[in-house]
Amino acid sequence: FFSHSHNTTRYLLPNCYNNTPSAMALRRTLVALADANAAAAATKSQSPLSEVIASTPLVGGSGKNRTVILGTGWGGFNLALGLKKTLPPDQQLRVVSPSNHFVFTPLLPSTAVGTLEFRCIQEPIRKALGPNGNFVQAKASAIDPESKTILCESTYDEEKFAIKYNKLVVAVGVKTNTFGIDSIKEGDGVYFLKHLYHARNIRNNIIDSFEKAAIPGTSDDERRRLLSFVVVGGGPTSCEFVAELHDFVTSDVKRLFADLLPYVKVTLVEAGPALLAPFEVNLQHYTRKLFKKRNIDVRLGCSVTGVEEYDGDGFRFKAKRAALSDGTKLPFGTMVWSAGLAPVNFTNDVEGVLPRAPNGRIITDEYLRVKGHEGSIWAIGDAAVCDTEPHAQLAQVARQQGIYLAGVLSGKKKEDEKPFKFFNLGSMASLGEMKGIYDGSQVGIKGQEVSVPATKGLFALLMWRFAYWGRQTSIENKLLIPMHWLKSFLFGRDISRF
Repeated sequence: FFSHSHNTTRYLLPNCYNNTPSAMALRRTLVALADANAAAAATKSQSPLSEVIASTPLVGGSGKNRTVILGTGWGGFNLALGLKKTLPPDQQLRVVSPSNHFVFTPLLPSTAVGTLEFRCIQEPIRKALGPNGNFVQAKASAIDPESKTILCESTYDEEKFAIKYNKLVVAVGVKTNTFGIDSIKEGDGVYFLKHLYHARNIRNNIIDSFEKAAIPGTSDDERRRLLSFVVVGGGPTSCEFVAELHDFVTSDVKRLFADLLPYVKVTLVEAGPALLAPFEVNLQHYTRKLFKKRNIDVRLGCSVTGVEEYDGDGFRFKAKRAALSDGTKLPFGTMVWSAGLAPVNFTNDVEGVLPRAPNGRIITDEYLRVKGHEGSIWAIGDAAVCDTEPHAQLAQVARQQGIYLAGVLSGKKKEDEKPFKFFNLGSMASLGEMKGIYDGSQVGIKGQEVSVPATKGLFALLMWRFAYWGRQTSIENKLLIPMHWLKSFLFGRDISRF
């Protein structure tokens, strides 16, 4: 039953098999682009980038026996974990990422309201490395496949340095997509939900909003604005955050801020025609019915076109409101934007160096090798797409790719011995009030799927919790997570602001 934040991207498991003409056309396009890009890369002469890398200090020597992983998300972390005890002793492993930990993204919405604590859903990357492994906290900004060199930048002082590799795995993930809307910038009430610091910022802003509303003299209109929560996107992350927020309001706010309860409003904005689009229709309707019963304002077929500041009559705090495509304005105290995925800067910057699909993802073959760089560069997770069998940007896909590639890079199997095959485990989501949903309509490898009956209610939630608890890699988190679930149930969530 398990396998987003990555994504965004998520560990949730939507159905992603599609043999429609459009999907087949996409596969043909990817093949053509891969061939064209590979040919261009093969004939490319030395570029200014090569000169920059050549003039940058080199660290770590020649990299003759070194495998480098870029990223510590679902793909990179599980690859490193798989190589921890299987990498030959004469080989080196180096992980490069601006984040020194892996985040279990399906539980991120729970930390944003205090159901779980932040540290119990993360794993330090250094714990996943064996004796011949090393970690460098830096951003990769460019690569030169000809000299097998990566240009990096320290996250602390922006100092540049270069690292050599023998084999490279690109697992850099994706970022939140704002669809070119300039006014959607993180901060001052607008937040994304892909990383731990996002969840921490959301949690602090929620608490601040209630404390501001509780200050004597705050007008009713400003209280309504402060306690108006707008969630953008109708996917699993958004729906689970809305469910967690509802539980927080109906249990903890009701007990601790009882006089402010009438001012609270939650609005979910989705540009598409349905919530949880990858799920079975009856589960979509079940979710919509639950949200309607809870007085959650769900607006389908509507999008946010911008965010603007405004002055309210008698307001004492800076105010913002969302402009919607239907012409309405939604004042808010907190906006959580979880509406799409976009390539990170590194993926954009390798344009012309590595082959890329129209959506910006790096093109690979069925063995996860980057087209034109077979045997030296692989790409996995949300940043990559196979030219013959594209997979959705899901945490379970990235995880399985990491495990598969660990078998290749450890020498257990040849790089072209057996192609990667994604095993779909189904889709699940937590919907609050001890309810959940599970969609198993297409479980298995493509072409060999079986249908597992859809489940909803308490049993589906227990499946959700057991699945995600079971996927924790450390004993500490396997102990901490159920303890925090029990604490929240018995004593409520922590609303301290620090």
